[in-house]
Amino acid sequence: MKYGIVKERMSALLTDVIRCEILEDLGYKTDLIEFTDFEHSPKNLMIRARRTGRKGTAGRTRARELAGRYGFEQTLLRLTEDL
Repeated sequence: MKYGIVKERMSALLTDVIRCEILEDLGYKTDLIEFTDFEHSPKNLMIRARRTGRKGTAGRTRARELAGRYGFEQTLLRLTEDL
């Protein structure tokens, strides 16, 4: 992660993964879809979520592990800790 461009792209991907994990815990089925070809924009993923109503806690556990491993804070994770 010493190269800025790699750090930026990894951070964007990790953020999207954590958002999906949190949404799944809150009762959504999620997909990450590419809406612009990667060669045109590195930030080209969209989260598509459909409400299922099945809540869990495993996603936020995985999100906390990622945050701890890579040393970052994710606002959505913090805001949904008590839900």
